[in-house]
Amino acid sequence: MQLKDARGTLRASLMTASCALLGAQAVHADDADTEADGSWQTDSALLYYKEADGRVQAVEPVVSLKRDFGDEHVLSLKLTYDSLSGGSPNGALPSSSPQTFTTPSGATGGGGGGGEEGEGGSSLYTVAPGALPLSKFEDQRAAANLGWSQPLGRAWKYSVGADFSHERDFMSAGVNAAIARDFFQRNTTLSLGGAFESDSIRPVGGAPVAGSDYALLQKGGDGSKTVASALLGVTQVLTRRWLVQLNLSADRSQGYQSDPYKITSVLDTSGNTTAYYFERRPDQRTRQAAYLENRIALGHDTLGLSLRYMKDDWGIRSSTADLHYRLQFGNGLYVEPHGRYYRQDAADFYHLYLPSGGATPTYFSADPRLAAFNAVTAGFKIGIPLRNDAELSLRFETYRQTGRNVAPGFGQIAGLDLYPGLNATIAQFSLRF
Repeated sequence: MQLKDARGTLRASLMTASCALLGAQAVHADDADTEADGSWQTDSALLYYKEADGRVQAVEPVVSLKRDFGDEHVLSLKLTYDSLSGGSPNGALPSSSPQTFTTPSGATGGGGGGGEEGEGGSSLYTVAPGALPLSKFEDQRAAANLGWSQPLGRAWKYSVGADFSHERDFMSAGVNAAIARDFFQRNTTLSLGGAFESDSIRPVGGAPVAGSDYALLQKGGDGSKTVASALLGVTQVLTRRWLVQLNLSADRSQGYQSDPYKITSVLDTSGNTTAYYFERRPDQRTRQAAYLENRIALGHDTLGLSLRYMKDDWGIRSSTADLHYRLQFGNGLYVEPHGRYYRQDAADFYHLYLPSGGATPTYFSADPRLAAFNAVTAGFKIGIPLRNDAELSLRFETYRQTGRNVAPGFGQIAGLDLYPGLNATIAQFSLRF
């Protein structure tokens, strides 16, 4: 289960690092806050994520350490551990008849045998009529991020970092760097960043031959992928209470892009499933994104509004609007409502199913993450001050995803929910000291 693909890659780390670099250059805290005292600042969090209907459940503890050695020479370290379990859609459509599938470790060259799953073995599982086919899994991921930033003279500042992640079937390592310069009495900051990531994909049971018949279980060797990213940003202090940031980013990935655990149903004219094929995606992908964020102080409160637009050469277009409003009360207590809206168009090669007897397209996938859908996140965060500048915070959010332009069922699949969407709950406990 490639958790890093699902939860964001080094491109997100680059964005975060560059945004922090921009913000540090553009906004200045009191001298008492910026003076290094040789101590570590620690942020710890425990995230719980649960999808409805027996789907993915995740528990993620995170510890972040930061230390200023003086003159803004800052070392940062972040350690993350993910534990995931549950069921993930395997791409096949629901059917009016029972469907049987083989676990990912099915033996090469056979239709899958019975018995318990083991080293090099396989097991079968059956999905009830009308149910969404899910592939059950358990996986863990450990990740570490190391960063360093410091000024270069009065107007320049740079940051460098390294990133490593490991799980049972996926390993990733990368580096990133960014440089920023202040202008106009430090009211304007320009930043340029770059990152490179190398991934090793080692699917359980071996990587299937892309586009091959699922019943044959044809397996190949492991896969690999590289990702190169770049970011150009500007932060502008418009007034004493209004800060604006604009980032333009691009990345290009090459290598193994398919999900080795996703398949696509093949249907005849009566809606009967006649076969399944392993998905096949292009081996290259280029993405561009524009991100605009506003931070506005309204008395003691703070408003944050961000907009993001992304497009790629797979045909995916997405738009995101994110709103935070921090209500500041006495003694440091605050409540922060949060809302997020996301809209995505489908990839050019997304197919809910393939017609039996027709020509198989060069690329195809029924992965719901590549479909057209809308998603809404809503929730709030509560921050509680503790002694010695420590802070306890609690966050609770709900996530709802609904499909768009879903083709109606016909024949044997008439009346079935072909894109059931997704509902999830998110809870997070954080402690900063």
